[in-house]
Amino acid sequence: MARAAVGAVVAPNFSLGANVMEALSESAGRMLAGAEAYGAFIHEAHHSAKKDAPSGTALGLRRAVERGGYVRPIDVSSTRAGFIPGTHTLGFDGHAETLELVHTVRDRASFAHGALAAACWVMGRVGWFTMRDVLGLALRI
Repeated sequence: MARAAVGAVVAPNFSLGANVMEALSESAGRMLAGAEAYGAFIHEAHHSAKKDAPSGTALGLRRAVERGGYVRPIDVSSTRAGFIPGTHTLGFDGHAETLELVHTVRDRASFAHGALAAACWVMGRVGWFTMRDVLGLALRI
């Protein structure tokens, strides 16, 4: 990229919300890594025509929690039904409470908005970047 003097943003998911959720997931994994009483789960739901289950985004959330230092098993489940654009839930369940982070896509335009934000951000930059760079999330939260 440097020889060509161009920049590129590479991401499995350009939704701004999905990328913020991934960063929050890593932070949650770090915060709850030592809390033995909390078990983690991820549930994702998409339209019936989606082929992969679990989705790449769900697997990315699991990797983010693990990057945060959470080493216990994380149950991942999927639903494929109707026309659901996409919902991802990360939960931590303890004896007396449950914490859930949820990202719901209501319209596929959210991916286009994120791609446009990335294209505007990368103008004039040289090298490979991710959506974490675009959103200023490259540093640990």
